[in-house]
Amino acid sequence: MRTVGQILQEAREAKFYSLDEVEKSTKIQKKILEALERDDYAKLPPATFVQGFIKNYSRFLNLDPQKLLAIYRREFSSEKNRPYIMDAFTKPLKKTTLNITPTRVLGVVISLLILVFFTYLWLQYHQFAKAPNLSISSPQDQATIDGTSVLMEGSTDPEVKLTVNSQEIPIGANGYFKEEVSLSAQVNKLTIVSTNKFGQATTVERTVYLKRL
Repeated sequence: MRTVGQILQEAREAKFYSLDEVEKSTKIQKKILEALERDDYAKLPPATFVQGFIKNYSRFLNLDPQKLLAIYRREFSSEKNRPYIMDAFTKPLKKTTLNITPTRVLGVVISLLILVFFTYLWLQYHQFAKAPNLSISSPQDQATIDGTSVLMEGSTDPEVKLTVNSQEIPIGANGYFKEEVSLSAQVNKLTIVSTNKFGQATTVERTVYLKRL
């Protein structure tokens, strides 16, 4: 069975009327006429107004208004009773495309380089912000030495400043050090200090006795 919109459109085209001419004669806006002919009731005002438009349009086309209104009521009733379906299930899913451009690639590379740089800085800070390791293997505390010097041997972190009683001691690339330290008294207190670039220091003390002759 034909719809109200189909009947109106066919009758208008049979009489060679344009929508502009119908609008001028019926005073019904063109967009409403288009919606009527498409049976697009969602874009039309409430049913009371729609029925008035159908009456006027029908009379203009010399159609039976009551017949068209009866068809409209039947269509409108089935439209109202149609089960509601969420738009999310009726609309097609949008395809997401990954648009890779040289600018985006460059941006990602720069971001990664910045991340690596700051990670390196953090690791460096974490390494040097804490007090350096310092281990003395010789001499032992409270040791008695037969001679005027003692062998200072041990290990610490690389790239630190190592002093024994304020005298700087050279260290190797791996942090190992070995140096003869002069003794000048019967009881010698040796203060070994390892200081890193951030001023963090570790101190170890040794007391060494000279052997009496």
